[in-house]
Amino acid sequence: MIVPMKKVTLLALASEQERALEVLRDLGVMQVELVGSVESENSQLLAEKLDGSRRVLAELGKLAGDHAVEAAGAREELSGAAVLERAAALIERRDQVVGELDSVRQRLRALEVWGDFRRDSLEELRRKGVFVTLCAGSRAQFEEAAKLEQAECREIGTDGVRVFFAVVTLTEPEAGTLPEVRLGREDDPPQLRIREAALVKEYDSVLFELTKLSGAAAKAAERVTELDAELEYAQVHDALSAHGAVVSLRGFVPEPEIERLRAAAKAEGWGLLIVDPAAGEQVPTLLRESKFTKLISPLFSFLGISPGYDEIDVSGGVLVFFTIFYAMIVGDAGYGLVFLLGALFAKWKFRDNPAAKTPVRLLTILSVATIVWGLMTSNIFGCPAPSWLAWAQVPALNDTAFKDQNTQCFCFILAVAQLSLGRIWRAIHDGNLRSILRNVGWMLVIWANFFLTIRLIVYPGDFPGYMYWLYGVGLLLVICCDVDWKNPADIFQFPFNIIGSFVDVLSYIRLFAVGMAGYYIATSFNDMGTDICRISPFLLIGGVAVILFGHLLNLALCVMSVMVHGVRLNTLEFSNHIGLRWAGSRFKPFKNITKSEEN
Repeated sequence: MIVPMKKVTLLALASEQERALEVLRDLGVMQVELVGSVESENSQLLAEKLDGSRRVLAELGKLAGDHAVEAAGAREELSGAAVLERAAALIERRDQVVGELDSVRQRLRALEVWGDFRRDSLEELRRKGVFVTLCAGSRAQFEEAAKLEQAECREIGTDGVRVFFAVVTLTEPEAGTLPEVRLGREDDPPQLRIREAALVKEYDSVLFELTKLSGAAAKAAERVTELDAELEYAQVHDALSAHGAVVSLRGFVPEPEIERLRAAAKAEGWGLLIVDPAAGEQVPTLLRESKFTKLISPLFSFLGISPGYDEIDVSGGVLVFFTIFYAMIVGDAGYGLVFLLGALFAKWKFRDNPAAKTPVRLLTILSVATIVWGLMTSNIFGCPAPSWLAWAQVPALNDTAFKDQNTQCFCFILAVAQLSLGRIWRAIHDGNLRSILRNVGWMLVIWANFFLTIRLIVYPGDFPGYMYWLYGVGLLLVICCDVDWKNPADIFQFPFNIIGSFVDVLSYIRLFAVGMAGYYIATSFNDMGTDICRISPFLLIGGVAVILFGHLLNLALCVMSVMVHGVRLNTLEFSNHIGLRWAGSRFKPFKNITKSEEN
């Protein structure tokens, strides 16, 4: 559920503002309003420092993952600030080396056409009166140069358009008579190769140092967290409004924490003005989550969405339906087992990381649901389940004559169940007669759409008589209680809303379509691999490789499908019917953490 908020204005003596901020940060109950505050130079510098430190930390994290063994040798005596500073210098030097190395190699590629030569040899010949002019031009220019008197012309190569050639003379050619290619001072292949080798050696050395530092990424991460806290403190300090001898600070506090804030205000001598947020005001959202509803929070965090303060917390409903959608889209007990093994490994790997517990539990639930659905539909890695698992199969989902229609019907049952839940939820949340009638009307239209879809797509036949009653009563309630007849835009939009409600129900067929596509991809690669193995026993490894590649590809596609289709049904179709815009921002109180180390 969404925790009620109070808008608070805090007043303190300007002479005690630092003390007030420290106490408020220790309380950790107030999200401070930063809107309209003037950013100080200190805040700007901290923001730049934090941004740079985050980039450095990201580089260290990547290196720690790519070179885990080498990273284990990191120097323990370095502080987090020292790690970031040293790593930043090394990353800057690495980028400089990479840039120069690219330039050197580009020059070497450009000089390849001339073969292996020494620039000082050309200069020495020039001093002795022998002029070697390197040229690049058309075939006609080459032939014209070959006709010059007292000149030796040799073709060196061609790129299909230009001819590269050298002209040797005993007198310096007049400017403009030859299509001369002028070499820069650095255009000396032997010296360039020496420089290339030196840069490669330096790059390896820098990378080695960075890899060692990546072993201290945890310390760097702690420093980044401290910098984040320092920036937050500076921004909150900037948000203080001066009123002579008094400063004020505005923000939002959860209603259950008001008494703690009042007690602190009494002890510190603060003034408090506590009011309810105004209608339409942007209020942060704090969710009071149970152990059950908290399981879906990793998905919301990943998507970066949160219900608005005046909206409905649908965590429980999304968790139930997203689990079913996930199972149907992946649809394979073998894949579910792979995900479950991954969840168990993650649980062991991150056993000391509290932040990983909820995502691992969510993945475990999704994996088990996928296994259950895969067994119900007799699908294990694109193959039928063995006979000893017949007890887990559902005949209605396995009979080749009817399983597709039955699965489609189940998709539409999920549609009418979730969309009806959204309408009921909305009516209860609003709590007024007009909203109840409006949402009941739309729910009846959804049910009518369900029967219409079933007869059109799944089980063709005559439309049931009660379908017309559902449409009639539902549309009457919607027309009377939802359409604003004084608003032309609302009247114009009404027919499209009716069509949209039908499309929303129809949209759930994607669960069947995507699941079926995954099944046929798996069976196709199984068949291809089996056919290769049948050609010759010597091709057994190749056949197995084809099957493994196909299933790995299918696993990746399943994950993408879940993120596209499973998420969409919850955040678009379902959210539209419950009136959820996901326009909220999560409550982020001004909190205290371990004090920053000294620079």
